[in-house]
Amino acid sequence: MSRLLLINPNTDTDMTQRMAAYAEAQFAGAVAIEAVTARFGARYLTNRVSVTIAGHAVLDALACARGPFDAVLVACFGDPGREALASICPVPVAGMAQASLMRAARLPGRFSIVTGGPEWKPMLVTLVQAMGLSARLASIRILPAAGNVLAQGGAAACRQIVRACNEAVQEDGAARVVLGGAGLAGFAARIAPDVTAPVLCSLHESLQETFNLLQHPMPPQPPRDCMETVGLSPELHRYLASGAAVRACQD
Repeated sequence: MSRLLLINPNTDTDMTQRMAAYAEAQFAGAVAIEAVTARFGARYLTNRVSVTIAGHAVLDALACARGPFDAVLVACFGDPGREALASICPVPVAGMAQASLMRAARLPGRFSIVTGGPEWKPMLVTLVQAMGLSARLASIRILPAAGNVLAQGGAAACRQIVRACNEAVQEDGAARVVLGGAGLAGFAARIAPDVTAPVLCSLHESLQETFNLLQHPMPPQPPRDCMETVGLSPELHRYLASGAAVRACQD
């Protein structure tokens, strides 16, 4: 059975448990899930500072995790640390935003993103540009409350999300809407009947993309050069200093 390492860059352990349960239900026993939570950083990522810290925390989480793993998912819509992680890991590494937006972009028409937290918009604009998907993006609709707050908002939160999704479709010309963020996982199915276009859950889509990656394992890679470091956690220091970062996922 394939093993997936799901890293929550937020420090909210309840959110990690919810995402792990969602992944286990989606894979229905086809993939074993090892879900870990960042050991330091923000409880929920809301700005560039928290995302930058989370990039370090994601690397630390990989160094502390118990392998072997066949793929890694950075389970946060900002994908903190994904590129760095991919550069030292011999198995496929997906990010929640990167994977879900690529899947949305493969379908006809443009897509919109709906998420929570005002500081996310410029960060997501940069991410979409870096992915080369700007021409496929209809809009980014941002709700005032962060995703973790919306997750606890019940019916009122659903109404806000539905309104934003329908505005993206009717005013921005979106053919589909991606609900971005770990906090909004599971909302897509709840609001789909009230939205006039398909709604994609970023966690669901990124898990599906990761499952597809598991069907095409990467070829073995040689150990990387040693890296001298100061002040990192013992686990991450050993991981990088040994020059065997790529082996941590294999051993």
